[in-house]
Amino acid sequence: MKKIILFLTVLGLFSFCTEKEKPKENVDLIIHNATIYTVDSSFNQVGSFAVKDGKFHAVGTSKEILEKYQSDSNQVIDMNSQPVYPGFIDAHAHFMGFAKSLEDLALWGTKSMAEVISRAKEYRKKYPNKKWIVGRGWDQNAWGYTELPTRDSLDMAFGDIPVFLVRIDGHAALVNQKAIEISGLTNETKVSGGEVKVKDGKLTGILLEDPAMNLVTKDIPQPSDDELERLILEA
Repeated sequence: MKKIILFLTVLGLFSFCTEKEKPKENVDLIIHNATIYTVDSSFNQVGSFAVKDGKFHAVGTSKEILEKYQSDSNQVIDMNSQPVYPGFIDAHAHFMGFAKSLEDLALWGTKSMAEVISRAKEYRKKYPNKKWIVGRGWDQNAWGYTELPTRDSLDMAFGDIPVFLVRIDGHAALVNQKAIEISGLTNETKVSGGEVKVKDGKLTGILLEDPAMNLVTKDIPQPSDDELERLILEA
């Protein structure tokens, strides 16, 4: 009996040593002793993770990860209980819109409708081949009054080319008669979620909110692929 017990004890020790000596898997990075917010469906927190080939290879407790993985490049980082979060990615950059706007008429800082007209005339000299004058940035509050402008001065200065000028906040646009004609707007035009402003039976040229503005933007020529590539690279 003593021999059997001794044999089983030795066998157990042998198995234990064999398991302990099992080689660890190599990974590129190990983060441990951390407070890691996985942001999975249960918003679980773990203490460690291993990265291999640019991807999360395993997550778990520090003990689990350190016993199973190693990094030949010594990329084993003790976070001292500090938090680790997923990358914060801002998807609200409007990068394509910014690229397209680089050659639009800039109206930021204008102090009057007269200055808007002046900048628009300079813009047309710079871009004589543009089929539309498209701009953004006017703010009537900076002109000393709060009433929205009308298209009258635009019609006088630009009777032969459509003009589409977006307010600084993006919630309104001012268009001229040429743009109105191209887009087919009338005193009876109605749109859900927006408004085509009419005063004394006449279109003022003001379009409120995207649904109304889209009635005109649909007719503004878009840049070609080559033009868009150039603008994106410039942006």
